[in-house]
Amino acid sequence: METDNFNLIKKRLRHEVARFCERDDRKWKAPVVEMLRELQPVNAKAVFFGGTLRSLLISRLFRQRPGRPRDIDIVISGSSVESVRDLFRERVARETRFGGLQLRHWNWQFDVWPLAKTWAFVEDEVENPDFAALPETTFFNLESIAVDVWPSPGQGRRIYSGDDQFFEGILNRTLEINRETNPFPHLCVVRALVLAASIDFKIGPRLSAYIAKHHESMLDWDFEEVQQKHYGCIRQSGIVLKRWAELIGDQICKSKDEAIRLPVCRQLTLWPDSPEQDTMRIHALVR
Repeated sequence: METDNFNLIKKRLRHEVARFCERDDRKWKAPVVEMLRELQPVNAKAVFFGGTLRSLLISRLFRQRPGRPRDIDIVISGSSVESVRDLFRERVARETRFGGLQLRHWNWQFDVWPLAKTWAFVEDEVENPDFAALPETTFFNLESIAVDVWPSPGQGRRIYSGDDQFFEGILNRTLEINRETNPFPHLCVVRALVLAASIDFKIGPRLSAYIAKHHESMLDWDFEEVQQKHYGCIRQSGIVLKRWAELIGDQICKSKDEAIRLPVCRQLTLWPDSPEQDTMRIHALVR
């Protein structure tokens, strides 16, 4: 049954990516289609990666509307950063600390970087990495996913999902650690709390332990400073995030093996109450 659910969600994800890449009457999407069409000639291969795909899938499955990601992460292979910079010279906002480019087109942000420059590949000194290994590099399970930007001729878009932690997390409604090694633990703590609250997911045992460990050195304003640098705004007050982190620490002392739900206000019921209802919803959406 779990394999069937994975296959159904993968089918839906392919469909959402295809719709996202196609021009239609929604004006907000036109800059995305333009960027992708201009990027294609300089690359042998490219994938959407991480949170971009999570946003597309969750929005459709549980909010019944097309996804509109905050920004778009694209990993490229077969061309250099220099060639992308030359093509989009007027749209380059900055170079990232890990050797990629942040591009802006209208109100959209595109983070584009070469496959080999992915932080975990550099850290682990991986030679000749491939897209299939990308899911192993992310901190969160809900970012351990990549999908071809352009389908191969005569084939559908390939999904790179490793051991399917991404899809397991969607089905279990749980945000968890995928790869713990990360150069920015405070950012991971903040992103975990903000993300789990925004999509109403539980926080898994490993991630809960990570938050309990690393939040102790953070003050209220640290939570806000990290948000300002990462999101460009404060999405949740530092006092609230600090309190949530402390509550997680308290829960860890009581039980180390249970996922934890944050005490956020839930005006709408986004999730069915049972796995059977989950399955019914997924089957209905992919038909």
